[in-house]
Amino acid sequence: MSDVKKLPLRSQVAVGDCWDLSSLYASDQAWEADFRQFEQQISGYDDYRGRLGESAQTLAECLQFDLEIDQLAERLGTYAFLKTAEDQANQTYQALVGRFQSVAVKASQIASYMRPEILEIPAAQMQEYMDAPVLADFKLVLERIVRYRAHTLSNAEESLLAMQGEMAQTASKAFRQLNDADLKFGSLDNGEGQEIELSHATFSEFMKLPHREVRKAAFEQYYERFADHENTLAAMLAGTIHGDVYYAKARKYPSALDAALFPITYHAAFMKTIESVHSQLPQVRSTWTSVGGGWGSPTCTPTTPTCQSCPILNSVHGPRRSKWSSESLKPLGSEYCRDVTKWLERSVVRSLSQQRQAEWCLQFVARFPLIHSF
Repeated sequence: MSDVKKLPLRSQVAVGDCWDLSSLYASDQAWEADFRQFEQQISGYDDYRGRLGESAQTLAECLQFDLEIDQLAERLGTYAFLKTAEDQANQTYQALVGRFQSVAVKASQIASYMRPEILEIPAAQMQEYMDAPVLADFKLVLERIVRYRAHTLSNAEESLLAMQGEMAQTASKAFRQLNDADLKFGSLDNGEGQEIELSHATFSEFMKLPHREVRKAAFEQYYERFADHENTLAAMLAGTIHGDVYYAKARKYPSALDAALFPITYHAAFMKTIESVHSQLPQVRSTWTSVGGGWGSPTCTPTTPTCQSCPILNSVHGPRRSKWSSESLKPLGSEYCRDVTKWLERSVVRSLSQQRQAEWCLQFVARFPLIHSF
C-alpha cells in the first residue's frame, strides 16, 4: 500500500500551486476583525424599522446600509467557504463557517422586516420613490421587491422563516461532509503497473485512460462507495426536497420548481427545456444501456493517444497561461480580459490536484461568471 500514488495533502503543496485568498483577507486575524465589525453592525437595521415609508431619503439610507452589510457578509462568507473547500475535514475552518452562518442568519432575521415594510408603501408613493434621484441606484432592487409581493409574508412570518436558515442547511452540510471528507474510494492500477488512489480528483483522469477495463473498474469502484451509503444519501436528498417544498408552500408558490425559477423572469423557457429533456430521457437511457451496459465508459473513450483533461491545469502555466486567457476571452472586452489575466498571474490557479480540496473553478466561476455561462 506504500507504493500507491496518492494526492498530496494541502500542507504538502507549494504555495504557488494553491489559490490565493489574500485579496479577501491577508490572514485569519484580518477576517476576525471584520467578523467582529459584522456582528456589531447588524443591529443598525433596527434604526430603520417602521420608517421605510417616511421618505425616499430614509429608504435610500436603509438600502445603502443593507448593501454595505451584504458586501461585508459576502466577503466574510466567501473566505470562510473557500477555506473549508481546501479541506472539508479541517475543523478550524468548519467552525469559521459555522460562526459566520450563525451571525448571517441573525442578520437576516433582524432585517426581515424590510421587504414587508417596503411592500406596504402605496403604489403611487412607491412610484414616486423609484423616480427620485436619491433612489436611482436602487430602482432595480425595488422593482424586484415589488415583483415578489404575492410571495412576501408578514413581518412575524418573515422573521420565523429567517430564523430557520441555519437549520435548513443541515442536509446539504451533511452531504458535503460525507462527499468531500468521509468517502474513501481505495486505489486502482492504471493499466500501466502504477497503483493510483481513486478520488473525486482522479476519477475523471481514470475515465480518460485508453484501457476500457480500467475505466470500467474505476467507474464501478467509484460509484460502489455511493451505493454503500444509498440510504443515507436518500435521507439527505429527502430532507432537502422537504425543505424546498416547505418554503414553496409557505411563500404560496404552486410548486418548489416554480419557487426556484421565479427569480428568472424568463423561466417559462426553462420549463420548456426541462419538459424536452424529460421527453427524451427514456430513449437516452435505452441507448446508453445498450451501448455501455449502463456505465460511463463509452461516453469517456479518449479520441487521441494522449489526452490532457484541462489545458489550463496541465499544459498552460505562467505567462503562456495569461496569454492564452487573453486571446481566447477578447470578445468579452479589454476590462474583463485584464481582470482575468491579473487574477491568473497572481497564482490563484493551482496546477496540482490536492486531497480534499474543491475544484479551483469554485473561485474562478464566482469571480468570472461569463466564462461559466459559455
